[in-house]
Amino acid sequence: MMTKAFCDGTIFTGEAFVESHALLVADGKIADIVSNRKVPVDAEKISYGDKILVPGFIDTQINGGGGVLLNNTPTAEACLAIAKVHHKRGTTRLLPTCISDRPEVTHEALAAVRQAWRKDKSILGIHIEGPHLSQVRRGIHKADCLRAMTENDLRLYKPETDEIMLITVAPETVPPEQIKKLRAQGVIVSIGHTQATTDQVRAALAAVATGFTHLFNGMGKDPKESGPVAVALSDRDSWCGIIADGFHVTGEQFALALKSKPQGKLFLVSDAVSPAASDNPQSFKFYGETIRFEGGRCVNAEGKLAGSAITLADAVKNCIDKFAVDPAEALRMASVYPAAFLGLDHRFGKLLPGYTADVVVMDTEFNVKGVIG
Repeated sequence: MMTKAFCDGTIFTGEAFVESHALLVADGKIADIVSNRKVPVDAEKISYGDKILVPGFIDTQINGGGGVLLNNTPTAEACLAIAKVHHKRGTTRLLPTCISDRPEVTHEALAAVRQAWRKDKSILGIHIEGPHLSQVRRGIHKADCLRAMTENDLRLYKPETDEIMLITVAPETVPPEQIKKLRAQGVIVSIGHTQATTDQVRAALAAVATGFTHLFNGMGKDPKESGPVAVALSDRDSWCGIIADGFHVTGEQFALALKSKPQGKLFLVSDAVSPAASDNPQSFKFYGETIRFEGGRCVNAEGKLAGSAITLADAVKNCIDKFAVDPAEALRMASVYPAAFLGLDHRFGKLLPGYTADVVVMDTEFNVKGVIG
């Protein structure tokens, strides 16, 4: 297969910005990075003179997009549609996300994701966010869908070959013994929608829960406890996802998270619902009620946030423009760090030799202008 040389632009490898070099791609992988003057004569040269080439974004929490919501339409076609609209905006790998619902919806969503994966390898697996969550900190999740984890659930939560399965649980609902079983089966366990005590959160981490879902959101505490947020920020080994849409966290909260977590342990998620990645975002139905899209936010009748209307590219842009994050770090938070959280940082998240050639083309203002791969 002919080598392609993406020339003349700036390359962000995931580690540094590189000028005056070309990205060589062959058979879907990064072959090399060479000086523009040393591009092989037999390579197909493609110029990106005023653009920045960055690693494809990896989103571990996408509920929907382009007018489609996985919970409402738990089919392979819905998964493929969601992946397609987000791909156009720079998300080259993703976990379609099913939130708390009736057991049959969770089963259908899991089957749908597996069927879609056979057609589109950008779909890495599934994120099951609930139903094993706190009633007190459920957010938009429907109260009568929440429940304890059963043996039948444990039998269901078994990843297939090369499949990523991420499950968000509340430690007060799912005890350490069940978390250990999930981890033994290959599941990545994240803590979220919880009012667990400090001891319960630390016990979940000791049972090898490795992440926290949408930091600050759906996390409360007893007045006498430090609570999930404090543990998440102080724990050096766990990862935290965060929604940078300008509504889910304040600038102060974002700055605190950046300062508190070791570099590489805070990554971006979109928590996108159906208006995201849409040319004409609209209000939508969920759980039988209308979720209003207004002022860039998605809210229910109680005014609770119901996911976001952003893509991961929007999150990167917000980090740079609204939260004063260094562009290199913002890009890593959407690529390098989520890849590491999923254990895929040897394949995705960087533009270095041997990595999959997921390449996003951006302008100098960090707007997505195209996607390669």
